Amino acid sequence: MAKLDAASRLYVVKSGKMPERSARDLTLGAAVRDLAALSVSRVLIESCNQDREDNRTIRDALGIHAPFVYDHASPSDPLLWLPDIHAWAWGRGGQMRAKIAHRIEVFML
Repeated sequence: MAKLDAASRLYVVKSGKMPERSARDLTLGAAVRDLAALSVSRVLIESCNQDREDNRTIRDALGIHAPFVYDHASPSDPLLWLPDIHAWAWGRGGQMRAKIAHRIEVFML
């Protein structure tokens, strides 16, 4: 995976005391604002029991007319695998992080 020509953005919440939903809202809002500025055409989000809240967060960040199409997909969707691998390797640290560090842009929130 480290040899694939693919990059990921990793949004990290500095506070460990923030509730998970609040952290998800903060990171998702930052990510979609950045992606809108990058003029992406499609955003795929891993589906979970929080899809409705995610949609609200996106609307709050971008308004009712997002400049890209966004949808939630099952974790089995191959388009979600690489970001998951990048996030896992980054979180693992050490040699795993070093192998993908050139592919990751980290944003501390």
